Amino acid sequence: MRSLGTQRFYVPRAEASAVGGYLEEPIRKVLPTLAPASLPPVGGYSVGRSGAFNLEEIISCSSAFTRVSSHEEPKSGSRSILVTAVVEDLNILEVVRAERVVAQLSIVIPAERGPIAICLAGSGFQGLTLAGHQCDLALNPILRLESERAEGASTLTYAEAHVAGGKQAESLLACFKSRGEEDLYQWALRRHGWMTSASSSGNALCSLVDGLKVAHPSHSCGHIVHIPQFGRFFFGELLLSAHSAQFIGIRAELGCPVVGQVAVTSVGGGGSGDN
Repeated sequence: MRSLGTQRFYVPRAEASAVGGYLEEPIRKVLPTLAPASLPPVGGYSVGRSGAFNLEEIISCSSAFTRVSSHEEPKSGSRSILVTAVVEDLNILEVVRAERVVAQLSIVIPAERGPIAICLAGSGFQGLTLAGHQCDLALNPILRLESERAEGASTLTYAEAHVAGGKQAESLLACFKSRGEEDLYQWALRRHGWMTSASSSGNALCSLVDGLKVAHPSHSCGHIVHIPQFGRFFFGELLLSAHSAQFIGIRAELGCPVVGQVAVTSVGGGGSGDN
């Protein structure tokens, strides 16, 4: 056990939710957050569970659970956080369906409290269909930790995530520009343009998903799918800074006639302390 005189002050943070969001049309309603779980400030373990859920036949699932935990290594002083959210039999307006959506985020905080490292092992989409058609996903090799790495490396650094996000942003912008819709391109530029700059902010926005293939007249660019009359759907987004991370399995920006925003399997964590 480390001496109390050498123990540094640090408060870990972790939270997870299975489903949450709000609707504006045709009804104005806040979606109850399913299976929320959060980490006590001293660390520990917490689980949230939910049975079958159905909101006005707009979004439903058969079950969901979340799990958060934290552990400090006594010898090294490093801390690890594991955050998990799982939704089974997801159905959003009959156009986005999945047998199982898993968001799992492992965060490693070094003893010197430098930049965190993460791992997304376990995250994925099973039985995903869009508008009744099977959807195949191309996952990013960097975020999957499949690219060339230092020997023994099993986590992703902020710098690596930023490189992956920059390349994805360039590809996204080129795709949206090729569509010839100026309003849509300007939207993409506002949302992802900052990731193409070498002097971007201290955050990195990227996605576990590089692309989606589906036999349906939807418009897909990278991890973003637009389904006419239903809205935009974002898959596997990761927002990472030097000291925190958030990963969302599916985020929906619903359009006409149902308007609202929904997040499915959202996990995040980090912390703050004496430096």
